[in-house]
Amino acid sequence: METPREQNSVPLVHIVRHGQSLHNVDRGYPHRDPALTEEGQALTKHIKIPTVPDLILISPMTRTIQTAMNVFPSMFDSALSNAEVQIWPDLREAHDANCNKGVSRAELLAKFSQFNFDECPEEWDHPPHTIDGATARAEAVRGRLKELSNKYSNIAIVTHRGFIAFLVKGDRYDVCETRSYRFSTYEEAGMESCRIGTNVDTTKLQDFGPTVLVPYDVQERGR
Repeated sequence: METPREQNSVPLVHIVRHGQSLHNVDRGYPHRDPALTEEGQALTKHIKIPTVPDLILISPMTRTIQTAMNVFPSMFDSALSNAEVQIWPDLREAHDANCNKGVSRAELLAKFSQFNFDECPEEWDHPPHTIDGATARAEAVRGRLKELSNKYSNIAIVTHRGFIAFLVKGDRYDVCETRSYRFSTYEEAGMESCRIGTNVDTTKLQDFGPTVLVPYDVQERGR
């Protein structure tokens, strides 16, 4: 297992989209905070990221928490895992459909008492979705990740397709999909070709900076 700051390592961010949930198979699903389907529960147990994370960040939704519990089952055993686990409300989905609305902090604690939900509001009262708001939230997340990369070498994020579209450039994520990223260099962040791209959800051009996550082949890390 790598140490939190392995010498000469490149800090990486591994993004995981949650597994198949009830609203993914029932497009008219009317309820808040849907759980994984039976198939989603099964397939998320086979998700692999290429390195052992030392920090795991999770959106405060049932489907993302269940996914994280299946991907990283040893994270609850302090004898097996050194990874820190945090719940970040800013990793929530980027749309206002009822299935993308979560529940109160008390309800989350009742279902998942092993997690710390102190960053979550007492009630799910986040402002309505806007493109500008989601873009700003994505940059806030990238900036916070960049700061944490001074301490952690492998940060795993479990979040949602719509928010991922604001977070990084690239094709739309499928359920259970995972990709790895590094932070851009100062020079890269100043290049329009690095920062500007099409948001696959809105189909509009977006500035994915000034903090930019760049796709990374983890096999290159050892070369």
